[in-house]
Amino acid sequence: MDGKKELKKYARQMIFVVLILLSLSLVTLFSVAGGAFWIKQALNVVVAGTIVFFIFKLLDVKLFQDLSWLFYIINIFLLIALKFLGTTILGSQRWIKLGPLSIQPSEFAKVFLIIFLAAWLSKYPIRGFMDIVKSLVLISIPSFLVLIQPDLGTTLVYIAICFGMLYWAGAKLIELLILISPIIAAICSAFTPVIFNYSGGDIHFQITLPLVIFIVVFFSSLYYFLRAWTSPWLSSFVFVVFSANILAVVFRELFWGLLKTYQQKRLTMFLNPYADPLGAGYQFIQSIYAIGSGGFFGKGIKSGDLTQGQFVPEQHTDFIFSGLGEEYGFLGSVLVVVLFAVLLFNIIRIASLVKNEFVSLLAVGTFSMLFFHVFVNIGMNLSIMPITGVPLPFMSYGGSAMLVNIFLISLVLNSAFKEKVFS
Repeated sequence: MDGKKELKKYARQMIFVVLILLSLSLVTLFSVAGGAFWIKQALNVVVAGTIVFFIFKLLDVKLFQDLSWLFYIINIFLLIALKFLGTTILGSQRWIKLGPLSIQPSEFAKVFLIIFLAAWLSKYPIRGFMDIVKSLVLISIPSFLVLIQPDLGTTLVYIAICFGMLYWAGAKLIELLILISPIIAAICSAFTPVIFNYSGGDIHFQITLPLVIFIVVFFSSLYYFLRAWTSPWLSSFVFVVFSANILAVVFRELFWGLLKTYQQKRLTMFLNPYADPLGAGYQFIQSIYAIGSGGFFGKGIKSGDLTQGQFVPEQHTDFIFSGLGEEYGFLGSVLVVVLFAVLLFNIIRIASLVKNEFVSLLAVGTFSMLFFHVFVNIGMNLSIMPITGVPLPFMSYGGSAMLVNIFLISLVLNSAFKEKVFS
């Protein structure tokens, strides 16, 4: 099959999968949340569908590439405006009210981020570590503005998007690991068994076996990969990275203290939700019970005891997978996972087939965002990932998130049907 036909085949499969997911979303929301949410979600889908048609038929993807810096500036402006005009809901200042509507700038920032990074990396591909640093400096500004809302979940989505696109643009895996190695080291130092423990004044840290294993394996690999013995500059670079890891371990508790108490509980409670069964662990426990009670075939639409009893908080948004698991069972849950897997596979195949680097990076950015959302959302519904407020794409209730997902998919589809250069 030639490239053009193969590309269109993947695009058609994407359309089919997205339509099934949207249909499942409407049915599930009708069951778990009632008619009002169903009507609003249906309107969201109609509006998003109209936007898809407009982009698909009329706009040239190159227009987004030419306007990438404008999108970057608009992104910064909206996130700054949020600090002055935003409405605080559930402890976070994430929404701007426009009459009866509420928009979430951090969601639209995902689109701006992907478009800007795709344009930047297609013009300045990664040829060395400093190219990675330059890209991260540009991305750090919107990421910081989102983090201080506070919105840790969306900030992590930005990091996932950025790392996926950097890797596709030429960054090596070891180079990306260098950037996050201090975070990995700090996490490893929190686990047992403890080899050495220090406590003096405001400084408290511990050396653990997982930390020692990580340091030995990572820095041996880094030293060999860089051939650091051939140059004093390279040896110095390895030492700087090593020092950053040690500092992250020493000041781990200090950095941890910068997070609010509810954020700390959200990030750790999944490890043992029964430690606070009526508080921070309640959502995890009820979600697990709901999914488990669905059995193999599920209890049927509007027949789930926990779902219909509203025992799972936020079941129409972040925890919609738990209602799906109870009412559709193991088979329904697996179907949704398979649908997402097919969608993600088709996106990455389109990214690999087109020769236009900007279009390819757009697809990879979309892939990275959706993969992170699906992995983390289903993981937190199963209590194997922390609660970070990341919705399930095309399934969870939400206007801004739905528009963003459909918008990005439409850009990929537009590229697939109109791109004239194929591999």
